[in-house]
Amino acid sequence: MKLRLPKIALLALFFGAAGLSLAAQAQDSDVVKSVRAAYAAAKEKIKLSATDEQTRNDAVVTLHHNVPATGPRTTVAHCYYELDTDENGAHYYPYFITLKYNVAARNFYEEYLFHPESGRLLFAFLQSDTFEGTKNEERYYYDDLGKLASVNVKGERTVGDADLVSRAEEYRALIPKFLDFSY
Repeated sequence: MKLRLPKIALLALFFGAAGLSLAAQAQDSDVVKSVRAAYAAAKEKIKLSATDEQTRNDAVVTLHHNVPATGPRTTVAHCYYELDTDENGAHYYPYFITLKYNVAARNFYEEYLFHPESGRLLFAFLQSDTFEGTKNEERYYYDDLGKLASVNVKGERTVGDADLVSRAEEYRALIPKFLDFSY
């Protein structure tokens, strides 16, 4: 004997599931809007600081090295940070990091936006050349608690969430160490 649900029950299940899906999308959309606003504010801050030496806090590191089997590699890391000083010295709070590098003939570009107070990753953008001559683009949006809220991928996803967060945190932690001249 088959169990048959009345049509009204099927409709209620369908629209209930659709409602939950729309609510989740709306919540994701709010996170994406919030992250985009933070991204625009960071880019505006960077633009303004480029014309005012008094407020400019950035560091650029360029590395050139020859990697066996892939040839010359150039990496350019650019970090924008807030600087605070007190009786314990200088404190660096990176809020936006970009990396541009090549591996053999393929080019890569990455951006990381961090929450201004907590330092948590809010957004990551990864762009890479493919072997076929096209580009992969990946956008990862995180909420204020550091939870992945939305992913937008054009092409192929190249990194897992945990690896991406770990990589971003390593970059963010490295910059203050690099800039610390208190030795």
